[in-house]
Amino acid sequence: MSSGGNSSSLAEKPLPVPVVSQQKQSWVKRIKLKMASPVYREKFYYTLGLYLSSFFSGWIVGLKGPAFLDLQQITGVGTSKGAAFFTAAAVGGVVGSLVGGALYDRFNRHVVLFVSSFLYAVTCAIIPWCSVYWTMVMMFLLHELVTGAARSGTNVEIVEEWGDEGKPFMQALHFSFSLGATVAPFVLEPFLSPEPVTDTANASFTTTNDPSFTTTTSSMTTMAPPRPESNIHYGFLIAAVLSGLSSFVFLIKNFHEKNKGTGNIRRKDTQKDTKDQEEEEGPVRKKRTLPRHLLIITLALFALFYFFLDEVEDTSPSFLAVFVVKQMNWTKKYGGRLSSAFWASYTAGRGVGIILISFVTHTQFFTICCVVLCTSQLGLLLSATYGFGTGIWISIVGIGLAISVVFPASLTWTEKELVQLSGKLMGVIYVALSLGGLANPQIIGVTMDLYSPMWYSYVLFAESILFSITFLILVAFVKKVLSKHKQETPKVVEVVRI
Repeated sequence: MSSGGNSSSLAEKPLPVPVVSQQKQSWVKRIKLKMASPVYREKFYYTLGLYLSSFFSGWIVGLKGPAFLDLQQITGVGTSKGAAFFTAAAVGGVVGSLVGGALYDRFNRHVVLFVSSFLYAVTCAIIPWCSVYWTMVMMFLLHELVTGAARSGTNVEIVEEWGDEGKPFMQALHFSFSLGATVAPFVLEPFLSPEPVTDTANASFTTTNDPSFTTTTSSMTTMAPPRPESNIHYGFLIAAVLSGLSSFVFLIKNFHEKNKGTGNIRRKDTQKDTKDQEEEEGPVRKKRTLPRHLLIITLALFALFYFFLDEVEDTSPSFLAVFVVKQMNWTKKYGGRLSSAFWASYTAGRGVGIILISFVTHTQFFTICCVVLCTSQLGLLLSATYGFGTGIWISIVGIGLAISVVFPASLTWTEKELVQLSGKLMGVIYVALSLGGLANPQIIGVTMDLYSPMWYSYVLFAESILFSITFLILVAFVKKVLSKHKQETPKVVEVVRI
């Protein structure tokens, strides 16, 4: 009797299903269900549009370093005066980030992103035509001013679409940016003005004992043919047209949202918070708050962190071609290719970062970057000092790899551990980044002209050390102070959310 009961009970129990195969089936089924969902498809296509816009934005940024010598030629100025182009761009970036972040939060964000991106493309096409020095300076300022909303907003859009689990998507956004910057020098190279050639054939005759003949031939060797006219406006126009077309992604998104009747409503503002919604639309963003005093200290430390990051990240490619042309006597063509190597390593680093960010903590991630950055900057300094060309290539690749992943990873770190990203907060972040680019071009430009091109390497090496020190202070603050705040549950505390 008991044996029969046992056999019947055993018969009623379902056979165990292997866990691995069940997980595989559920994973495949999940992907198919998501791709079949109109909401998920819309998110997917819009994210691709963001990547496309970011790609062409990076393309425009990647033009300015290799074109710097030609921009000086167009306006008839040297390196110290030409550095004002980048200083003006930094001023425009500061104002544009503040205004653009506020506009993004206040008005229809997709229309704001479209206008900002489109004007960025238009001003790009105009820059090479500014032959008067001050018009070139003002155009650089306007160029960065109009892109404030787009640079702040596209990062927030990724978080809006994918929530707290957007780390790989954020890395992919910045990967597309750096990929565009890698392509830019190659497209621009055919349009750069050739190097002026000195007539060296007469130099052998300067050894004659006839003073009058010596004077005549010496005069001939110092005369060089006029520098050929630059055609970089074609390279800038190509980038401007493609970037302008990609900006229509935001306009299409806006029309689609209007047809659905959702307007400018963000997902985090809706009341739906169901499991089905998370499966279809992605994870809902969590609201995080900090006490006012902790928020101020945190933002101040992050501002310092971004300040030194931008000083290294923006100035490295901007003056790189000028540095190797003047210090190493390389041609502009090789200077442009070295810039491409920088952006290629920058792109590769962000490609690796898409995968790596899911397996290591942010602290481990940034530690690796700081060590590689400082080592590579030291390698660049020593290689340039002793004329080791191969060492310069290796060092530039190391610098590109090290700094490529810091910015996107810091955004997801902020969203996950600190406060929720918004247009205003992104404006504050980009202000700190732009402030880093205010003084640096002037410092490097003037010291390179007055003393030696090596000051490019001296300044960047010192700033890399300061960046690493700031990172260590920030990590200690997060672990010692902010982690304790998370564990405590005070009864009453004034909180602030940006």
